[in-house]
Amino acid sequence: MITKIGLYKDSRKQRPWVVRWFGEYAPATGKQKRYSKSFVRKRDAEEFQSKMTMEFKEGQQRDKPEEVTLKEFCKEWLNVRKIEFQPSTIAIYENATARLLDYFGNNMLLSDITAFSATKFISELHRLDGKEGGLSDWSRHRTLRNCKTMFEAAVDWGLIGKNPFACIKRPKLVQQNWHYMTPAEFKQLLAASNGKHNIPLRWKVTYALAYCCGLRLGEILNLRWDDIHCKEPGSKSGHVREAEIKIQSRPATATTPPFVVKDKEARTIPVPKLCLALLIDLKSYNEMTDQTPYVVLNEQQYRTVLRKWKIRQKHKKPWFNRDMQNNTLSTFKRHIRWAKIEPDESLSLHTLRKCCITNWANSITNPEVVRVLAGHFDLKTTMQYYCQVDKEQKAKATAAIDNLLKTN
Repeated sequence: MITKIGLYKDSRKQRPWVVRWFGEYAPATGKQKRYSKSFVRKRDAEEFQSKMTMEFKEGQQRDKPEEVTLKEFCKEWLNVRKIEFQPSTIAIYENATARLLDYFGNNMLLSDITAFSATKFISELHRLDGKEGGLSDWSRHRTLRNCKTMFEAAVDWGLIGKNPFACIKRPKLVQQNWHYMTPAEFKQLLAASNGKHNIPLRWKVTYALAYCCGLRLGEILNLRWDDIHCKEPGSKSGHVREAEIKIQSRPATATTPPFVVKDKEARTIPVPKLCLALLIDLKSYNEMTDQTPYVVLNEQQYRTVLRKWKIRQKHKKPWFNRDMQNNTLSTFKRHIRWAKIEPDESLSLHTLRKCCITNWANSITNPEVVRVLAGHFDLKTTMQYYCQVDKEQKAKATAAIDNLLKTN
């Protein structure tokens, strides 16, 4: 088998410097297919020759990959992944492909995207919505991660020899602080009122499911009464003493939308007493008024969901967990004002889930238990992004050093 990578000059051509090499030996034909690439400058040809030599030594395929445009590859990659990814994840990758096509163009050959052009693409990322301001490091980091994943598939499929995004370092991310809501503040939230306006029982249950059970907003909105399993009532009072919530994906039907658990991690969560008491009150209230299968949706909201689901089915559009209800953040912020809570950092409904995970981490010695209850695929996610060091913990650390340094 001929393994030589030759460099030749053909003065008759507009690109006189030519690099030639042979592919793998084909037993069917008894021959090796010959390939070539032309350059204007000798220096560029020598660099390409050196690059090819190193790639072949590393075990890269000698045969030239099939020429595929960036648009063709992006379309095929998304079609393949739609089977295994949920709609929200596909939407994120669609954003990455839109950025790639906007920068390189639809007809850019996949094999012509180099490590240099890939690095330049990441460094020049900008907003696609036309708004002023640069792209955040988080968005830049996510785009790079998505591009690495996509082009790694191109390598596996034999479309390119090397991932041009593989050697790009991810930007260092500045961790965004969030307001840790203390148990006292949480009780303020539940009891908040402003004149004649009291927080409805459904919202109290919503906040309790996030703060006490660590549920995501999409999980709360999609929670059904048959997902809550009550144990035997107490022998004397007849009241339910214990219950647990089963969080698991639910397929779509002709009348109800699907529910997909993030990371596909089904889990069971014990319900603390305060949250259980609120659930029992809401269940009793539902039996007298609204009859809906969803815990925190009233009858009007339930009918809206059914109507939206029919429209999505008709137009064959994806359904997201968050589509169950709108304006949750604005309502939450209004309740925070009623509770007279003044957050020193960002505070959202998702922050209540973070507070719950932090409380678990502070009281449970086994971090794996915290990961399972939180429904995370990776323990690193639990510890890095959800367990925050608050002022009280810092004060305890300082006091510990002071105690150690005390003298008689």
